[in-house]
Amino acid sequence: MYVQCNRIYQVKLREQKLNSWKEFCSSIDSTNPWNALYRYAAEELRNKSTLSTVKADNNNYTTDLQSTVNQRMDYFLHEDSEYSDRAHHKHTRQQVTVLMHTPDNDIFTEQEIQTVLEKFDPRKAPREGAMHSEVFLHTFRSFPILFTQIYNECLRKGLFPKQWKRSILLPIVKPGKEGINEASKYRPISLLNVRGKVLEKLLVDRINHHLHSNSPLNKKSVWFPPTEKHS
Repeated sequence: MYVQCNRIYQVKLREQKLNSWKEFCSSIDSTNPWNALYRYAAEELRNKSTLSTVKADNNNYTTDLQSTVNQRMDYFLHEDSEYSDRAHHKHTRQQVTVLMHTPDNDIFTEQEIQTVLEKFDPRKAPREGAMHSEVFLHTFRSFPILFTQIYNECLRKGLFPKQWKRSILLPIVKPGKEGINEASKYRPISLLNVRGKVLEKLLVDRINHHLHSNSPLNKKSVWFPPTEKHS
C-alpha cells in the first residue's frame, strides 16, 4: 500500500514541478531569460515575511522590529545566571571546574573526520557563515593535515571555539498553532556552524563508543542514536 501511494505521490510531484517550471518560463522576460534566475538565486524574488510585532508577557504588543527581536530572544534564549541556580545547577558548575585526571583520548584521525563530514546532507541549508558541508568536505580533502591538527588541538585543550558556537536562529511556526503573534507558537531552529558541527559529531561518536565499549549503562536502558534536529 505504501509503495503504491508513494509511486502516485512521486508522479504528482513531478507533474507539479513541470507545471511550475512552465509557468515560470512563460512569465519571464524573453529578452533576458537568465535575469530572473540570477535574481531568484540572490533571494530578490522570494517572498520575505517579517513579523514586526509579537505579544509580550504583560499582554501588550511590541511596537517595532527591534523590540520584537528582543522579545523573541528573551523567550527562546534564557540567560545563564548563577543567581537563579538551584542545588543541582550549582553542583554541575562546580564539577566542570575540577580538572579530571584521566588518560588522554586518542587523537582524531583524518579518516575519522572525513567520515563525519560525509554523513552531512549537502542538500540542507548552509549554516552560520554560509558554508555548505559539501564545500567544507572538499576543502578538508585538499588540506586534511591542517584541519586534523586544528581538531586535535581542540581535543587536547578541551576547547570549543566561541566562533563555532554561533548559529542562525530561525523561528518556525508550530504545526496547527494559532495566534502567530505569540512567541510560544514558534519552534526555534538553529543552523549551527558546520565546523562546530563536525567537532560536536566527533565528540559524540567518541562518547558513544566509550559508553558501549565499557558498558557503564544499565543493560535494560534503551539507546537511541542521535538525530539531525538542528542541521
